[in-house]
Parts: sequence; C-alpha cells; structure tokens
Amino acid sequence: MSLTYIAIAVFIALSLFMPLSMILTSRMIRPFIRSNPVESAPYESAEESRGSRISIMNEYIHYFPMFIAFEVVVAIMAIWAPIGRQLSLRLDVFMLGLVLAAFAMELLTVMVARSRD
Repeated sequence: MSLTYIAIAVFIALSLFMPLSMILTSRMIRPFIRSNPVESAPYESAEESRGSRISIMNEYIHYFPMFIAFEVVVAIMAIWAPIGRQLSLRLDVFMLGLVLAAFAMELLTVMVARSRD
C-alpha cells in the first residue's frame, strides 16, 4: 500500500473519530435533566414573555445570498490566483469579471429583497 493511501485512511479515521468522541464525551459529562415543565419553561428575567417574536430571518435573509456569492468568488480567486502566477497567465480580466458578476448578483438580491417588502 502506498503512503498516500495510508495517510488518507488515517485522515478518514480521525475525521470520524474526533466528532464522535466529542459528542460522546459531552453526553457523559453533562448533567442528567429530568423533564420538569417548570424548569424548562421559557422566561425572560424570571417573567413570562409578552408579545410576539421578531423574525430575524425576514430581516436578514437578503444578506445570505450576497455572502454566498462573494464567498464563491473569493474561493475561486484564492485557488486560481497562485496557479495563474505559476503558469504566468494573465487572469486579471477573469478575476475582474468574477468580482463584477458577484456585484451583479448582490444587486439582484437586494432588488428582489426590496420588492418583497
């Protein structure tokens, strides 16, 4: 077996072992809570809640697609910029096009979000 396959197998084993061990450890350490409705009732400063909740998702939902658009652009730039330098390619126009495309997606998202209001 090649050392590469051994390294991949160790990585897969660790990536499965670490989250499972953390979940099991937290389950063993945390105190056992009985289902008492008084203890688990929602309260604010020891008083009953009044009024309705504000839906945060409706207020900030248009920021999520903007974040994803710029995140994808940054990921592509982070991958291709060093490769372009190594290959001595001129990627300036491509990178500028990605930024402009992300900006266009952001404007479209804001316009759609404002038309829903």
